[in-house]
Amino acid sequence: MRHSNTRIDSGLAPFSAALPLSILLTGAAMADPLKPVELTETDELVLSETNVKASAIPKNARLADPVPKSGIGREEFEARNNRRTGDIVKRLSGALVDEPGESKDVKLRGMDKEYTRVQVDGVQLPNGGEKREFQVNQLPSFMVGEVNVIRNSSAEYESDGIAGRVDIKTRQIPTTPKLEARFGYGGRNDMDGDLLNGQIGFGYKPVDWFGGMGSFDHLDNLLDKNKDKRFSTGKRELEKEVTRSHSSNVMSDLGLFYDDGEFHAKPMLLNTDFDKTKSKFNSEPNKAGSSEFEAENTNQSTAGSTFTHKHGFGGGQVWESLFAYYSSSEDKNKDKLANKETAVNSGKYKLDKSTRELENKTDQTWNLNTALRVPFTLGFKQEFKFGGAFRERERFRDKTALETNSAGVSKNTTGPKDNYRLTEDYFAGFLQDNLWLRDDFSLMPGLRIEHVELRSSTGDGKQSGKSVTDLNPSFHMLFRPRNDTSLRFAFSKSVNRPKFDELSPFEQDRGTSILIGSPDLNPARSQNFDVGGEYAGANLFFAANFFHKFITGVIEEVDSGRDQDGKDVFQVQNVGDGWTHGIELEQRLGLAVLDVNALRDVQVWANQTLLESRLTEASGKSRPFKQQPGFIANIGVDYRYAPWGSSFTAALNYIAERPEYKANGDVTTVESAVTLDVSARQRLYQGLSMFFEADNLTGENKVDIENLINGSSTRKVETYGRTFMVGLNLQY
Repeated sequence: MRHSNTRIDSGLAPFSAALPLSILLTGAAMADPLKPVELTETDELVLSETNVKASAIPKNARLADPVPKSGIGREEFEARNNRRTGDIVKRLSGALVDEPGESKDVKLRGMDKEYTRVQVDGVQLPNGGEKREFQVNQLPSFMVGEVNVIRNSSAEYESDGIAGRVDIKTRQIPTTPKLEARFGYGGRNDMDGDLLNGQIGFGYKPVDWFGGMGSFDHLDNLLDKNKDKRFSTGKRELEKEVTRSHSSNVMSDLGLFYDDGEFHAKPMLLNTDFDKTKSKFNSEPNKAGSSEFEAENTNQSTAGSTFTHKHGFGGGQVWESLFAYYSSSEDKNKDKLANKETAVNSGKYKLDKSTRELENKTDQTWNLNTALRVPFTLGFKQEFKFGGAFRERERFRDKTALETNSAGVSKNTTGPKDNYRLTEDYFAGFLQDNLWLRDDFSLMPGLRIEHVELRSSTGDGKQSGKSVTDLNPSFHMLFRPRNDTSLRFAFSKSVNRPKFDELSPFEQDRGTSILIGSPDLNPARSQNFDVGGEYAGANLFFAANFFHKFITGVIEEVDSGRDQDGKDVFQVQNVGDGWTHGIELEQRLGLAVLDVNALRDVQVWANQTLLESRLTEASGKSRPFKQQPGFIANIGVDYRYAPWGSSFTAALNYIAERPEYKANGDVTTVESAVTLDVSARQRLYQGLSMFFEADNLTGENKVDIENLINGSSTRKVETYGRTFMVGLNLQY
C-alpha cells in the first residue's frame, strides 16, 4: 500500500510571498515613494487594522440584495480579535463555532458541520474532512475583506449545504500604496510565548492597467486541553492533550485592468503542521487501571489558484468567468502505547499493545464557472442571468494500521473503510430573472439543474458508480417601502451530499456487527423558506428573519435487517425526515445619536438566534437534530476615539446546551457556555499602534454530560484556558 509523504514545504512560503510583493514594490518605486500617513483633524485615521472614524451603520448594501444573508465587512471586524477567519464567523447571526482556541468547524443554524459549506472567492476549497467541511481556522483573517452567510441561495449558487453557505471574499487591491504588518506575542493563561503571530502585506495599483497585493502570515499556537471524565459507577478517565501548531500561509491577488473589464490571478498556499501528544489514565474501583500514550504528527496543506475574468459590454451586459485548481493533502502519523496495571492499586504498569497508523489524504478539484448578466426592459425592468459550472474532484485516502501485542506479534488492523478512491464530476446550469414590477418591488425566480457522477473504489478493489440529477427551483421577493427598509421572502430547494467515507463499497467487520458502504446514497434534500426584513438608519440597524426547512432523506446508519455470519449488517441509508426552524435577530446602535462627542464613535451590536428541530428516524423515534442549541446570542461593543487614536472592543458569546439523542437510547448533552473576548489598540505614532487581545476571559470549559440507557452517567470537562496577546500594528 502506498503512502505519500509529499507536502508543501512551509519554508517556501516567505519566498512565495516575496514574489508578488517584489512585483508590486517595483511598480511602487516608479511612482511616489511611501510616506507615513499625514493626517488632519478631518481625515480618516487608520490604525493598522483599525479605522477610527465617524460612520453610519455599514449595512445599507445588504438591503438591496434579494438574497437573504447576514454578513460583516472589514470596516467592522478589523479591530476585533480575529487572527483566523473562524473568529469572524463565530460572531455572525446563526453561526456556531465551538471549542475556544480552535474556531475551526462552522455549524450554521445549529446543525452539524456536514450541513454547512464554505467558499472562498466563489470556490469551495478541498479539505481533509470527510463531511465536506472546510476548517476555517486554516484561513488567516489578514486577507479577508468580507464574510457573508448565505441563508437561502438563489439559482446562481451551488445547491449543496442545507444549513447555508459561508461566502468569504478576499480584500480588494488598493489604489494607493498600502503596507501593513502585525506582530504579536502571547500565550495561554500567561505570556510565555506559546502564541506567536506575524503578518505582512502590501498592495498597490501603480498604473491604470495593473495592480496587486500579497500577504504572508505565520502563527505558532499551543492548545492545551485537560479532560476529566467521571462515571456514576466510580470510574474515572483523566486525559491531557497538547497540540502545538505551526501555520504559514501565503495569499495574493494580481490584477490586470482594461476599460471594459479586469482579470485576476489569486494564488494561495495554506500550510499547517500539528504535533499532538495525549496521555490518558483510567481507574475504576476494585479493578486494575490502564493508561495510554499517543503521539501524532499531521501536516495539512492546501495550494492552488483562482483565475477570474469580468467583462462589461456597451449595453450593460456583464460576463463573469472563473477557473480554479486546488489540491489539499493531509499526512498523519500516529503512534499509541496501551498499558495495563499489573494488579489493583499496584501503581505498576506493563505494555499491553502498541499501534501505529500512517494515513494520507489527497483531495484535488478543478473548477470552471461562467455566467452572463443581461439587463433589459420588456414591459418591466429586468436583469436576466444564466450560466454553467463544472467541477471535477479526485479524492483518496490511504491508511495502514498495525497493532503489536505484548509478545511482539503484529497484525494489520486496517479496515476496508480506511482506504478509498473517489472521483466526483459535477455539472450545473442555471437561469434566473430579477424582475422589477416597480422601483421598490422585485421578484427573482430561478432554476438550477445539477448532475453529479460518482465513481468509487475501495482498497480491496471493489468498485461502484452512481449518478444523481436534481432540479432546484428558487424564488426571491424583495420590497423596499423606504430607502432604509427592506422586506423579503425567499424559497429554494437545496441538497446535502453524503460524507466521502460513506460512498465507497466497503464491507467492514466490527466484531459484533458488519458495516457496509453505501455507494447508492442520495443526497438529503430540503425545501427552504425565509421571511424577514432589515432597517438601516444612520445610527440604527435592525434585522429579523424567520426560516423553516422541510428535510427529507436524512442520512443515518441503520440495521439493514440482514445477517451475515451470524452478525447484524448495518448500512448508512437515506431514512430520516425532519424539519428545523428558527428566528434570527440582529441589532446595531451607534451612540452618535446621543450627541455626546466622546461617544460618537461607539457602536453596540448584538444578534440572537432561536432554534428548534425534529427528526424522525427509521425506527419511528422522533428527536431533535444532533447537538442543535435552542439559543445562540452575541453582544458586543466597538469603541473608537479618533483624537487619541484609541479603540476598544468586547464580544460576548452564549451558546445554550446542545443535546444529542443516540439511536441506542443514550443522551449526551454539551452544557451551555459563555465566552468573552476583548481587544484594545492605541496609536503610538503615525501609522504605528500597539494592541492587546484576550480570548475566553470567562475561562469557559466544555462540559459533556452523558446519561446512558443502563442508568449510569458520565461527566466530562475539557479545559482550554485563556489566551493573551500583545503586539504592534504597522501601516503606511
